[in-house]
Amino acid sequence: MVDLSLRGQYEEAARLIRVSRPADARDVCMRILHTFPRHVATYALLGQALVRLGRRDEAANLFYRVLGADPESAAAHAGLAGIYERRQALDEALWHYQRAYELAPGEPEIREGYRRAIGLRDGATPERVTPTQAGLARIYLRGRLYAKAAWEFRQILEDEPARYDLRVALAEALWRGREEEQAETICQSLLSALPNCLKASLLLGQHWLGTEQDALGRTLLQRAQAMDPENLAAQSLFGDRSPLPPRAARLPVQEADLPPLDLDYLLADDEEEPPAREEAALGDWIANAEAFFPPAAPEVAAEPDDHAPEPAPEAEPAQAREDAQVSEDAQEPAVWEAMSLIDVQRQYVAAHPEDSQARLDLARRFRDDGSLHDALEQYRWLVENEITLLPSAIEDLEFLNRMYPRTEALIDLLGEARFRERSRPGARG
Repeated sequence: MVDLSLRGQYEEAARLIRVSRPADARDVCMRILHTFPRHVATYALLGQALVRLGRRDEAANLFYRVLGADPESAAAHAGLAGIYERRQALDEALWHYQRAYELAPGEPEIREGYRRAIGLRDGATPERVTPTQAGLARIYLRGRLYAKAAWEFRQILEDEPARYDLRVALAEALWRGREEEQAETICQSLLSALPNCLKASLLLGQHWLGTEQDALGRTLLQRAQAMDPENLAAQSLFGDRSPLPPRAARLPVQEADLPPLDLDYLLADDEEEPPAREEAALGDWIANAEAFFPPAAPEVAAEPDDHAPEPAPEAEPAQAREDAQVSEDAQEPAVWEAMSLIDVQRQYVAAHPEDSQARLDLARRFRDDGSLHDALEQYRWLVENEITLLPSAIEDLEFLNRMYPRTEALIDLLGEARFRERSRPGARG
């Protein structure tokens, strides 16, 4: 009998990739996503299959969206590194290899890719690679030196505030070090930028249980379980104290999973020819990823791939589920769309008005949601109060100006921002 557990099907897809059967792996991934449409790890695996099928633009899109839910995904960073390396974008490739190595230093393929990228950039491949400051901080975290790890993460974030992977690691270090109030603040800031961040949802959801924020805490935990139906991340974080218990997630049985009937009275001539296998279309699942997970960074610019993307077929009616759990997981996205974390984002900025990076994240969230008035309110604060983020604010305002031409309030704010940029100390021209 086919192993229809989520873990079994996931491992089967990974095996198919290893034995160079990416088309089969892609089909298994899509079968998983039909029942568990927000399973983050499967999207990363699907991206790997697409890379091997020559569909690198679509794979890069998925990898960035995986990082929007799990900024600590070594698989997504390694996948992006390989794509950039193929495109001769060595700085970008090296950056992602470095992130992947920090997260999974024991993976031989990641370590060798990192060495190779250094060699391509410097002209000589090093015999070994040394840990970065972030890599050392993660060693401290794994070694339970939580205060030291948190200090190191804070030092790096002063220079690189948009390193979401380190903001997640800092939140974990603070929580494990029993600095739960500080961890709460970091998680709220993270969710203002990445509303579906898995680990931030778990930490904040668990922290809010039994408080005035209990309902929102339960919403966050529900979202986390949808992204990780077996609750593996929750078990890793909380152990026996996890509010989400281990879960045996299963896929529904299909006719092809059943053994063939062996009846003497069936004649060979009566057997039907198996239907021709059609290549599964990816459009629906890539669209799901785009709807579920905002990317952690801009998508890779498209280039001609080995295979043109296939058109998505018309949606078919959902098949009946065979048990209550499958039904719950398959229907859950409709509930998700009715929920929003915009109140969490606003609440955080209201409580921490001087956190300019969080305010920029909130402005961009409003921008992406089409709330121009609310976005401009946040950008105005940045223009008037945060000179270090002026270049980012100006870039965003110029983009909005192209989207909403001849909007007087937007034109005035963009002009003020450019004036302040020219007037700040050290500015050129």
